[in-house]
Amino acid sequence: MFKNYFKTALRNLQKNQFFTALNVFCLALGMSISLLFVALLSFLFRYDDFHANKDRIYRITTHIRDNDQNPHYASAPVALAQKLKEEVTGIQSVVPIERTLNGEASYLDRRIDVGGYFTGPEFFHVFNFPLLKGDQATALKEPNSIVLTVDEAEKIFDEKDPMGEVIKIEGYGDFVVTGIMKERPKNSHLNFDALASYSTLLAYKGRAFMESEESWTKFMDSYIYILLPESNDVANVQGYLNKVASEKYRKQPTFKASFDLQPLRKIVPGESYKNPIGSQWDILSIILVGATTMIILIPACANYVNLSISQSLKRMKEIGVRKVMGGQRKQIFMQFVMEAILTMLIALILSFFMFQAIRTEFLQVIGSASIVDLAPTFSTVIYFILFAMFVGFIAGITPALYFSKINPVKALKGKPEQARHRLRFPIRKVMITAQFVLSLGFIMSVVIMIEQYRFSVNYDNGFEKDGILDVELRDIDPKIFKNEFSKLAAVEQISMSSHVVGLKYRGEQFVRNMDKSDSIETAAISVDENFFPNLQLKLLAGKSFSDNAAENAQFIIVNEELVKRLGIIELHSAIDKFVVLPSGKAVRIGGVMKNFHHAGLFEQIGGLYFEYDPSQFQYANLRMASTNDRDIAAMEALWKKLGREDKLTWRYFTDEIAEAYDYYFEVIEIWGYLGLLAITVSCVGLLGTVVFTIKNRVKEVSIRKVVGASNKSLVFLLSKDFILLIAIATVITVPTVYFAFSDWLLPTVQHYSKQIGIVEVGLSLTIILTLGLATILSQTLKAANTNPVDNLKAE
Repeated sequence: MFKNYFKTALRNLQKNQFFTALNVFCLALGMSISLLFVALLSFLFRYDDFHANKDRIYRITTHIRDNDQNPHYASAPVALAQKLKEEVTGIQSVVPIERTLNGEASYLDRRIDVGGYFTGPEFFHVFNFPLLKGDQATALKEPNSIVLTVDEAEKIFDEKDPMGEVIKIEGYGDFVVTGIMKERPKNSHLNFDALASYSTLLAYKGRAFMESEESWTKFMDSYIYILLPESNDVANVQGYLNKVASEKYRKQPTFKASFDLQPLRKIVPGESYKNPIGSQWDILSIILVGATTMIILIPACANYVNLSISQSLKRMKEIGVRKVMGGQRKQIFMQFVMEAILTMLIALILSFFMFQAIRTEFLQVIGSASIVDLAPTFSTVIYFILFAMFVGFIAGITPALYFSKINPVKALKGKPEQARHRLRFPIRKVMITAQFVLSLGFIMSVVIMIEQYRFSVNYDNGFEKDGILDVELRDIDPKIFKNEFSKLAAVEQISMSSHVVGLKYRGEQFVRNMDKSDSIETAAISVDENFFPNLQLKLLAGKSFSDNAAENAQFIIVNEELVKRLGIIELHSAIDKFVVLPSGKAVRIGGVMKNFHHAGLFEQIGGLYFEYDPSQFQYANLRMASTNDRDIAAMEALWKKLGREDKLTWRYFTDEIAEAYDYYFEVIEIWGYLGLLAITVSCVGLLGTVVFTIKNRVKEVSIRKVVGASNKSLVFLLSKDFILLIAIATVITVPTVYFAFSDWLLPTVQHYSKQIGIVEVGLSLTIILTLGLATILSQTLKAANTNPVDNLKAE
């Protein structure tokens, strides 16, 4: 029976090649992004499945009860790990992890950023991360020992055998490489490049950090995993955790917390926790990604339903004959469902090639290329086929029900009343309008984002950024750097700073008036005497720093906003007022600087003070007369002359500012691709509907031409209904998108943003109207120019 359904479905698809091609193309576009979601789901549900003891591994989480947000943390007090080891017998292994191994690893002239964990030998017993070199039992036993992933080892040592070599990590000193680990699988929620022995941390901080009472309330970046025996006595361990929480937090008047056991298999995907140790995919995020894919797939399926029912008049007699010959409703139903499934499977082949083409770009756009692998596997392909069959079944239900209920006698006449009544229901118009609402919405969003990027990059931040190079000083003496690099002909002026102004600053600095106890949150940047003239910052009152370092250390320079927050009305009145810095040092205000966007456009301009502290200088700001290849080569040669083996690191200031807004391009890429799919699906669906409508009205058009109707009037007659639908979509979309961006999205993303104007709206409307009208007129002009004799000679 299914063989006959298949043959009949194939013949019908071949008979209607134009509409089959339209359906296959639309469905392939819709499914291409849906396949990304199916592959993502397939990958996420394989997370951490490579651990041999995956069903017996648990993480201890902390639930803070503050009667407000009641946050759930993935981290837990470090002291709890030791108590579990000493006091609970039903635990096979306890693995404490500290996520604080972050810094620059140096070996000879190489400097590589390293991120990882401090942990003990139990780590390799609980988790399945095999070593290619070294002994799992001893690799993390001794202080200052480190295990590297094979990729990280190649970055640092190239082809050299790393075993026994010594690397220096900023902040912790020398480490001996005691193991090389196989590359970490992407489907692991633990993300690290290196593992250092926990005994290193104990030697560095002392055992006090594990035993202090403060550790029970401050436990950021501290994690605990346990391995239970085969008996899996979860209730016993949970009971102990409840007891410990009750004892430890009973005397805490303002801090209450409890501990929970979280199975390894429920970390990803799972509930969203604060302070996660690595990859985290919560259910809400997965639903949002899935909903995004449906935005394209549902209109594509709606086009299939729309075109299938639109062809009803051509298939009325076929259905009537089949019913008269004994065909049952369920057989008719299955026939049309089979056609839908077959169409979807054909579309799957095309969409698979689209999926292969876009999956790498998709991962780069969402920033998950290093932690997600969407390469198709055998199981993923099976999921693709099942997904296509499921979508085909859902899409085929509506036309299948429609055709299976047709009265055979009326169907044989070709114009059954019930069918005509249903065809008049504006389902097609509603779907076309909805598709163009979606398309115009995406177009407007992309245009608005492009304009916001241009606005942000070209915005006057209140300082001069053209012609400046920012050079990382690393550990070179600022004085030596300034003395030597000022000799270069291309360098006009050099200033020093602790941060790249406009991008970075020291946040959460609390200062206060000498006569007040309330502190004021502000930002801080350390600069030298050349900084203000170099960046052309305007001093409104007082004086700037000079070449007298001792005098500079006695005062600070503040911006207008900080003066306001200090409660000082007149700017000149702030001069020589004393404030207390976060260090407790009392300094006077020596000058007031005009407000500028020290945090970029992301935040409202807040309080800021400049101090003179050469020990904080991290960047040299070089104002260049020219920056050609010869000038850069001279700078690099001078850098090596100063005894530096590492490479000179420099950036154009304008590039740094521009890159701060690169997230706009990520949004533009995502929305742009979705918009392209939505527009294509909409136009193809509109094309199919226009073609079918014109075919059904071809004799009407011919008669009108015979009685004197002009081509212009015929084009208008055939196009007006569809143009009206685009106009309705415009009326719905423009105000919706305008208020969504103006009142919600833009203020959330960036405090200082451009108002949406006529350019964004006009350009978006031009694009959608051009595409829509081109689609409609391509068929209506053809119909209007047809010779009426060709269509009426059979009458």
